[in-house]
Amino acid sequence: MTRLERLTRWLARPEVLAVVVALVPVATAVARALRSDWIPIGDNALIEIRSRDVWSAEHFPLLGTWSSASLSAGIDLNHPGPLLFQVLAPFVAVLGGPAGVAVGIGMLNGAAIIGCAVVGFRALGRTGSLAAPLVSGTLAWPLGSVLLADPWNPHPLVLPCLLMLLLTWDVAQGDLAALPWLVAVGSLCLQVHLGYAYLVPSMLGVATVGVAVVMVRRGRRDPERRRADRVLVRRSALVSVGVGLVLWAAPIAEQLFGTGRGNLARILGSTGSEGATIGAPLAGRIVAAVVVLPPWWGRSSFDGTITYTQYGPDGRTLLPVDIVSARWALGALVLVAMVLGALGVLAWRARDRVRFAALVVAAIAVVVAVCSLALSPIGPLGLAPHQMRWLWSVGAFTTFAVLVSVLGHLARLRWIGHALLAAVGVVALLNVPYHLQLAGPGQFVDQLPTARQLSSAMAEYEPAGSVRLIASDLRFTESYSTVVMSALQRSGVDLRVVEPGLVRQLGPAREADGSEVAELRLAEGRAALDERPGADRIVLVGPLSAADAGELLDAEQELLAALESGTIAVELTPVGESLIATGAIGVDADAVDALRAEPAELVRSQALADLIVSEGVRFTGEPPIDVRRFAELRQQVDVTTVAVYAYPLTSG
Repeated sequence: MTRLERLTRWLARPEVLAVVVALVPVATAVARALRSDWIPIGDNALIEIRSRDVWSAEHFPLLGTWSSASLSAGIDLNHPGPLLFQVLAPFVAVLGGPAGVAVGIGMLNGAAIIGCAVVGFRALGRTGSLAAPLVSGTLAWPLGSVLLADPWNPHPLVLPCLLMLLLTWDVAQGDLAALPWLVAVGSLCLQVHLGYAYLVPSMLGVATVGVAVVMVRRGRRDPERRRADRVLVRRSALVSVGVGLVLWAAPIAEQLFGTGRGNLARILGSTGSEGATIGAPLAGRIVAAVVVLPPWWGRSSFDGTITYTQYGPDGRTLLPVDIVSARWALGALVLVAMVLGALGVLAWRARDRVRFAALVVAAIAVVVAVCSLALSPIGPLGLAPHQMRWLWSVGAFTTFAVLVSVLGHLARLRWIGHALLAAVGVVALLNVPYHLQLAGPGQFVDQLPTARQLSSAMAEYEPAGSVRLIASDLRFTESYSTVVMSALQRSGVDLRVVEPGLVRQLGPAREADGSEVAELRLAEGRAALDERPGADRIVLVGPLSAADAGELLDAEQELLAALESGTIAVELTPVGESLIATGAIGVDADAVDALRAEPAELVRSQALADLIVSEGVRFTGEPPIDVRRFAELRQQVDVTTVAVYAYPLTSG
């Protein structure tokens, strides 16, 4: 038999074929990102920057990205470690920033799917190796075909978290060889996002207790095996500790040798604070909504089960909409407990240690999920679904535990394997078409063309020395300042920042020290078209050409002159009054009155353009310009119009 024949036969095995099919949506997502010339924006660009920093002695990252938990803690916190940057670093170095990030995230998700299948095979043979790709492939479904290549830290952990739960189960039922892998994958989850602060240690504890029980029971039955198990335990423990020390070396070094209070101490010091927490009632409702009740942990659940929820009128209470009531949530949690318990009793009576362990780990994971959410702080922004994406992984593992337990009672049916393989194929096929989840920086696809233009334009900027970028005057979650930072880094420009949060994002070596030769500031929308005294506008990008931008500015001046001279006036039509009353224009009646009292602001406003196009205003007198053309040009000047200004500085 030739090598090709052996390879073909191996690939034709159902368990191998299931993994290959489950990987198709991941490969498609990466290929789509490369083909569309995707570029990281917002926080994604920060991840690209820090991944490139892994190869820099001066800027080597010791921590993860800045965490929004800082808002509730009252002190700047970073996610614990830089493992995501280190995973992406080789791909960024070889393929460049955007391509390297997309390929690296795809490889991470692909490795998680393969890892789930390997664990399933080690524990349950062919049944596990088919059930695991089915569940992991289905878990890729909520991420859609875009987020499978998206680096924003809540998203690349969804599949690795499922792998961590599978590894917990594998170790708990006696497979000590999986313990170092559990430490590695758990470290990745915990370092990249603080939302895993309770889940990861809990699962490590469950695995340790489980394997200890197995070893004790096995030693009682077979004293000779006890001595061999002791050697295996010592070896696995030493390897696991070594893996943990290596992976946590960077955050430990920052804690011990960094300036000021270390990040790990900040995180530990912020727990148990007096700030508002989600609390048990709401936590139970959330867990039930994602893990137990339809649409479970599926695609529509990812986008709509938990929505961003601000505080109520009292400023302390959350009023989440469309989350299941406490009564239904309690019933659902009791139901899942009964199902897991009943299957657990059957597995125990059948002396099926492997499936019994899966059900126990699933039950504990659900309990930990409720407790973890109950203790989680609520920041000033309210309830944020990105902080609890691991719930979808818990839901997937719970389904896996139930699935393999049920399949254990159907093992004699020959069609089960074919049915599982067919299901993997159906899920993969459904997840291939383009689908965008409205979550994280990746949702702002309309800003990608501007980001590409901005990145290319900044590549031509060659200052005479280091520059500092000011971001404090930009809107929250704006996308472009990090694109500028990434472009400067790729060009070899020494970038400095001032804001403490950005210093923690980019490392202390990038803190401004007064030696910079220029200060960069960004402007979006209509403000990007203005000249600024004392500054050079080094970049202006957006949907308008230079000629169209000039035409818009000239039209503004003519219209303003006519309004100020009284030649024309603006009046609302009944259509305009209706649009304002319903909020369709985005401003209320008081805001419109204020704009009409300030002609300069009225002419520059988006509201006037929207009202003109929708026939919500009329002019008394003859306007000196084509107001329709003016309004259409002005409507194009939104957040996709960006300028970068450079203010010269005196060194020192």
